[in-house]
Formats: sequence, structure tokens, C-alpha cells
Amino acid sequence: QDSQKFSLDKNKKLILGGCTLNEIGLEANSDGDIVLHALFNAVCSAIGEKSLGYYSDPMCKKGVTDSKEYLKVILNKLNQKNMKINNISISIETKKPKLEKYTENIKDSLSKILKLNKGNIGIAYTSGESLTSFGQGKGMQCFAVVSLS
Repeated sequence: QDSQKFSLDKNKKLILGGCTLNEIGLEANSDGDIVLHALFNAVCSAIGEKSLGYYSDPMCKKGVTDSKEYLKVILNKLNQKNMKINNISISIETKKPKLEKYTENIKDSLSKILKLNKGNIGIAYTSGESLTSFGQGKGMQCFAVVSLS
């Protein structure tokens, strides 16, 4: 899981799954890619490693803000354990923007990053019926589930 509020900087672009979208971005020390952050946390918890901040905070202090670089850390640990990702499921909660039009671009990006067939990547969106701050348009939340072997 990962979540961020929308940036006050209207020029900051939204990055999801390593894909830059023409939408207002998220407030974060890094690029704010909640999809890659949630994926990192899903993988690290599945293989018994430390969570995202343990690795990303020192990297961010050194100027590394690209979440793809963070994800490489946990993917290397996955490889060291002779394991691989079979499938991923991504669920994003937000009122705005409507993201369905970006689904194929995000899947393309994730497929390249993870070296995974697009057919093994699922992405769903919800507004949560406005029950949370994300569904009320204040930010975005992402949940990720991974299947490993």
C-alpha cells in the first residue's frame, strides 16, 4: 500500500507505474509513484525484507528520486532468492483524475520494468464512493498484490 496527497505545484506531473501522465502529480520526497511504492512493499513483505522507506530514504537523501531505482533494490533481492513475479494486481483509489485512459500506457511501463507479460498485470480503479479522503479528491491510494514463485 502507498498513498500521497496531490501536489500544490500544478506543474508537477503524475507518475504511476513508471509512466508520466499529463495530470497533477503527488506530493512526495521522491517522484511520488504510488504504484511502484506499493509494488515494492508487496514484494518486500512477501519475501521478508524491510519496507520501502528503509531503502528509499537514504537514496532520496543522495538525490535519487526515481522510484524505478527503488524498485530495482527489491527486485535484486527477489532474484537473489531465485524467485520471480508471476502476476500483479494494482488497485488505485482516487476521485480524480479518471485513469482508465492511461491503463495500457501504465501496463506497458510496468511490463518493461518488471519483465512481465502485460496479461499478468491487472489494474483497477475506484472512487471508494467518496468514503475516504482519496475518494474525496485529496490524493491517491494504491494497493498492490503480487504472486511469486
